Amino acid sequence: MRPFLPARVLAAWAAALLFVCLLIGLTGFTSEDPDSALHAALSARLAELPVAQWIAPEWWGEWDSEGLYREHPAGIFLVPVLLAQAGVPAVQASYMVGVAAGLAALLLLGTLVTRVAGPAAGWAVLSLLQVMPVAFIFRIRANHEYPMLVCLLLALVAIDGVQRSWKWAPVLAVALTTALLVKGAFIVLVLAGAGLWILVDPARRRASLARLALALALSAGVVAVVAWAYDLAYLHATGQRFWWPYWQRQMGPLEVATPFDNAAMLASHMGFYLVRLLWHPAPWSLAIAGAVWVWRGRLRDVWRGASPGARRGVVFALGFAAASVVILSPASRFAERYAFSASFAVGTCGAVVALALWPRLGAWLERQHQARPALPVWIWTALMLARLVVGPLLPRVQ
Repeated sequence: MRPFLPARVLAAWAAALLFVCLLIGLTGFTSEDPDSALHAALSARLAELPVAQWIAPEWWGEWDSEGLYREHPAGIFLVPVLLAQAGVPAVQASYMVGVAAGLAALLLLGTLVTRVAGPAAGWAVLSLLQVMPVAFIFRIRANHEYPMLVCLLLALVAIDGVQRSWKWAPVLAVALTTALLVKGAFIVLVLAGAGLWILVDPARRRASLARLALALALSAGVVAVVAWAYDLAYLHATGQRFWWPYWQRQMGPLEVATPFDNAAMLASHMGFYLVRLLWHPAPWSLAIAGAVWVWRGRLRDVWRGASPGARRGVVFALGFAAASVVILSPASRFAERYAFSASFAVGTCGAVVALALWPRLGAWLERQHQARPALPVWIWTALMLARLVVGPLLPRVQ
């Protein structure tokens, strides 16, 4: 796969990331977000322990809790702990990893949009996605959301790639395995996205289904072996199994809604996620509704006139968002962060739709693409500085 950005622009992204990470370390940045503060604190404590104990973090009094931390596997802590071992400030290492994951997700989204809608659209979304409320709210975090989005996007890139070359098979296995180790049960959203991508095939890369099926089977085998090894390592470190208590905790809040006794709960949760999928990807979520209204008299003709890749991209993005809501809504435990990847799917779809809905915006961005290819880097750096100085800027839905 050839990168859709020239080497000098990728170097500018790397320099911007290094600059922001240095500022996070020098300023001793910490987040007001409770989850981020928790993960940063646990990572810092793990960095003081022997390697064999890294798999078994404890609460250590955080959130007034004691005992083993079993909310999710320990994958979210490992890279920050390694950075801390290398001399990076232990608490800030978690925020640096979060920023790096967010940037990786942005570039992977640009890569996928390039494959589906062309390089101009791929470059444009690098700027447009940065101004969504969800990007402001989660700008600098130390939680699971951006790493899980990276796992999803990397799996999609690998699914396209593996149908052309076997070298992408290990990438697919790494993406799925990392998703399991980062957020355990929430691998179901990555699998749902991967399955829908295979079904819809937005990038029109379908060449060898047999190769793809074998790569998926091998990846599933790798995930199973890693899960088994993780359980053994956890048993060795703590004298207890990990996965069985973990699945009991994760499946405990699951309530299968029925038309009789749980319909109100299901409707409430669906409304909760739909409101977030409207606000978090704004204004690009609104661009989708605006396009339907503006093109209402000729929507069928506009749809037929769009490229096959664009149509399939819309089906995938909105289909993944809908599938996420369906998967998440039956559980009694719910949170806006659970729909994080779905928010980016809607936002990406809306950003591409906006380019078609407002030709002047698309033309202006195309001129900027030619004249200032590093413009998204400057926007990203400016917004990071704003977050460090004045906070997240935009309110959350309460």
